[in-house]
Amino acid sequence: MLTTPFVILRALRGLLIRIGVIMDGKHHTALITGASAGIGRELAKLLAQDDYYLLLVARDGSRLSQSADELQRQFGITAKSFPLDLAAESAPQFLFDQLQREGVIIDVLVNNAGYGKLGAFAEIPLEESLGQIQLNITALTHLTKLFLGPMLERRSGKILNVASTAGFQPGPLMAVYYATKAYVVLRSSGE
Repeated sequence: MLTTPFVILRALRGLLIRIGVIMDGKHHTALITGASAGIGRELAKLLAQDDYYLLLVARDGSRLSQSADELQRQFGITAKSFPLDLAAESAPQFLFDQLQREGVIIDVLVNNAGYGKLGAFAEIPLEESLGQIQLNITALTHLTKLFLGPMLERRSGKILNVASTAGFQPGPLMAVYYATKAYVVLRSSGE
């Protein structure tokens, strides 16, 4: 009998193929944010299975480096880690500029980084709410704008924005998170 995580990963891989994120895999480069754990790490595994060169971004440098090493050993691919806090306002531009200097062409951008804070809206510190907006909306939008231009020029590339079922309805004790994920859903449904 297949375990539930395996079934979910197989379904997720099928979805990635259907929407065109997994292309032929050979010599393509994917940039994955929030790649040190959870969905981001699992997406990295799926793309590694298809022989993608991976650029992994997350705040936790040691966990990220460990993930990159494991992917390289397990799948025989190249994975490079970029420890970076995308909640910092200048981080998306810094990352883009660094990759441009290195001549790296991004074929697939996976905007996965994000977080939510549990608690009543009135009790969550303003800085925490603004941090969620910065990472979940602003960084995602900034990265999309930066990498979309070169993709359009090449007439090639894919962008996957990871949202949540929270984006489809309001919810208790995570008002800002639900609102930011609604933005991701709506932004990803547009042009």
